[in-house]
Amino acid sequence: MPNYRSSSKAVVNLVKSILLSAILLVGIWVVLFTGGYVTLGGVPAPIIMKFLSDETAREAYFQGDRTKLHNRLDDMGIEDDIKAYYRPQIPDEAQLDQYIHQIFYERTGYVGEGYRVNSQGVLVLKS
Repeated sequence: MPNYRSSSKAVVNLVKSILLSAILLVGIWVVLFTGGYVTLGGVPAPIIMKFLSDETAREAYFQGDRTKLHNRLDDMGIEDDIKAYYRPQIPDEAQLDQYIHQIFYERTGYVGEGYRVNSQGVLVLKS
């Protein structure tokens, strides 16, 4: 007769190992995300949390009011925060500005005054 007791013990150990691995993986992602090492749509997690904690910004975003949202994000210093995050990787200020505005365009639909959208959906400086 097979030994079912040791078989069920093996299954319990396997389930424990899987759960522990999942908890460890989630913990690592939480640390990376909240530490700003991981971005969501190009925006670091601490900046997303700053945005989500502001009622006016949330309302403007969910109402689709692009201008109000842009103005509120500007008041909150979000653009400066994102630029500070990316500046070590993109030292050229013009390229950095275009990159940040592209992120804003893709997330909110807002096109900055100095830009236009080309046929590929990429922001380019106005002539």
